[in-house]
Amino acid sequence: MTDYSKDTDDTLLKLLRDSDQRAFRALYERHWNVLWSYARNAMADPDDAEDIVQELFMTLWEKREVLDINISLKAYLYRATLNKVIDRSDRTKYRFSYLEDLKRTYEQGKYSIDETLFEKELRSRFEACVGKMPPKMRTIFTLSRTHLLTHQQISDYLNISRDNVNRQIKNALILLKKSLLFVTLILKYFLP
Repeated sequence: MTDYSKDTDDTLLKLLRDSDQRAFRALYERHWNVLWSYARNAMADPDDAEDIVQELFMTLWEKREVLDINISLKAYLYRATLNKVIDRSDRTKYRFSYLEDLKRTYEQGKYSIDETLFEKELRSRFEACVGKMPPKMRTIFTLSRTHLLTHQQISDYLNISRDNVNRQIKNALILLKKSLLFVTLILKYFLP
């Protein structure tokens, strides 16, 4: 078994382009901690920083055969991490802006028949999506969002790891996002 820990990034990158999983693992182990620290300094939540670095390495693996890196791999990884931090921050700002707009609309009592119909549609799609979740995911999501239990409380209650709870809730939110995207776009952009 070859020890890649002493190879240069350029050598490992060439091996990565040939789908060498051990070279990928060596790059991952070499750069993960510093990239996480870099992302962590910019993010409020360490889990978001971890997600960013994981997404970066997933993309690196998925695009390994077509990678065209004209700078050092280290510089490329730092820049890609920064881009993902900026992207995530922009999405967060948009989400807060959207929620503030929605809250203001409801506080001002600007209801119409269209808004009532969209609210019913949104609720219906939400309930349908939750109903289609695998039983374990549905239980964890319901405990988190309906009963307002913390991830640690859910972990203790169901006797499962907190990482499992985090993963299940994250996957549930991804399913909901996909299911509700159309309705929320209509609410945001087409209602008066």
